[in-house]
Amino acid sequence: MRRFLTHFGIFSLSVCATLLLIEGGFRVFHPQDLGYWDSAPFRGFEPRPPHFIKNIPNSRAHFLGTEVAINSNGLRDREVVIPKPPHTVRVLVVGDSITFGYGIPIDHTYPKVLERLLNEAAPPSRRYEVLNGGALGGSLSDYYHFLSQKAPALQPDLVIVGIALNDILVYSPSGEISGEGAEWEGHNMPTTRRMSRFLLRHSHLYLFSYSRLKSFFYSTGVFDANTMRGAGFGALQPRSAYQTEAWDSSYAMLSQIVDFCRGRGYGIVLVVFPMQMQMSEAEFEFYRDKFHLHLGPGTLSGEPQARLREFGAKSGVAVVDLLPVFRSYPPKEMYLHNSMIPADPTHPSVKGDEVAAAEILRMLKTSIIK
Repeated sequence: MRRFLTHFGIFSLSVCATLLLIEGGFRVFHPQDLGYWDSAPFRGFEPRPPHFIKNIPNSRAHFLGTEVAINSNGLRDREVVIPKPPHTVRVLVVGDSITFGYGIPIDHTYPKVLERLLNEAAPPSRRYEVLNGGALGGSLSDYYHFLSQKAPALQPDLVIVGIALNDILVYSPSGEISGEGAEWEGHNMPTTRRMSRFLLRHSHLYLFSYSRLKSFFYSTGVFDANTMRGAGFGALQPRSAYQTEAWDSSYAMLSQIVDFCRGRGYGIVLVVFPMQMQMSEAEFEFYRDKFHLHLGPGTLSGEPQARLREFGAKSGVAVVDLLPVFRSYPPKEMYLHNSMIPADPTHPSVKGDEVAAAEILRMLKTSIIK
């Protein structure tokens, strides 16, 4: 036992020394951006349950390789004049990281592209403002909370709700999320996740290896991508009792958002973003086979989008389903990927944001803007 412990100690010290040498080499010859994955400088939570997600007012960061600046109203936007100036049509967009612009410069996010397109076609007497109220990790209850807190002062004429399929969850009456998605990042975080977050903020070697290791572990089945927090694959999986409950709960939360907007005279539009595995049979097979995702037949048929269109028809709310127009472009052009993000089936690229904005504008011209 003594010999074993001696050899084990020598081996452990050798491994640690080697890793420290490699870490030093990265710091000198190939330094990494230690803030790349760190959203803490601009992303926070309400201190009391259900801990709604929010952007931290007047914060700044360099996140995912792009600059992020949050204004005094918690928007990823320039400062907003309150009260609203005359002859201004104000559109407030709420949503999650897709709307926020995950890895996308602010001017290329779909809210700001939409703003530019609207003003290019507007008469000289009218000015459009499209405000970006997206927040990383947000869900339907966060959108409702944000609207109830911010919309009265911002005075929107129109509210656009950017819906991601990971919004289809079970919500409590207070807005809490049931199940694994309810883990609040300020409490009960697994030790392994705390260690990973610490290393991402302090180790150049770990940051360099992070995406590659993560992709490897999901592809080999060491980690289960079907339960990955916030991935939103539940709406695409085969039907289950939880999925049925999640849809019923999400309809109820959407109805609250619709009633809130109508009660205050705001127009409302729902915009539904597809996921990459919905783009084609090849993309479906890639995510099913490489990452072992449990994808149901409704993935390619667009069943989640059909459910949301049906909700819109029953509620009298315009719904922009982006699945058909996204399918008219090569899938890999439409979703974010780079050396640090080898595969992301959720977040649109700059091209995806441009296509989304143009499709929203087309719908607005036909049914909302006269």
